[in-house]
Amino acid sequence: MAYAIIAVLLGAGIGLATGGRLRHLGEHRLAAWPLLAGGIFIQAASQLTSGTAGITLLLASYACLAGFAAINMKVPWMVLVAVGLGLNILTIAVNGGMPVRPSAVIDAGITDTAGLPRFTLSTKHHFERRDDRLMVISDIIPVRPLREVLSVGDVIMSAGIAGVIATLLRRRRSAPQPQS
Repeated sequence: MAYAIIAVLLGAGIGLATGGRLRHLGEHRLAAWPLLAGGIFIQAASQLTSGTAGITLLLASYACLAGFAAINMKVPWMVLVAVGLGLNILTIAVNGGMPVRPSAVIDAGITDTAGLPRFTLSTKHHFERRDDRLMVISDIIPVRPLREVLSVGDVIMSAGIAGVIATLLRRRRSAPQPQS
């Protein structure tokens, strides 16, 4: 989850470096805040459960987050957030959880080959199985400095989050007024 925090901080840095100000956050009207809050809360709750219930909660959390993104699609960069969420939803739904490539866990420095058999994953994840599909969009990208393994959806969503935050820090452009 460090990647999402980094995306927020990077977006804030870009926004502020390009003339944005924190006071501009209040100028932007994002709809459906309860979907965002609910999605985050449900995702946290999904980590406290296991099996089918955990995956069901996880998918429900992603549905809330995707709904928030879809409702706010007018915000620049939000489409990337929605696409990233959609890719993650797809692979989780198809595979009953997010497949993780074991070699990526090792390459990310999370554990070594000897520790891999004893390494446990969260409710959301399972090690890649023969019958898993869509591995190209699953957790296969090792990010050693963060000690995390990301999916293509995570990368796209992170770019979107950074862009959204940078946009929200800039003055809201008013719509052109009709000529009379």
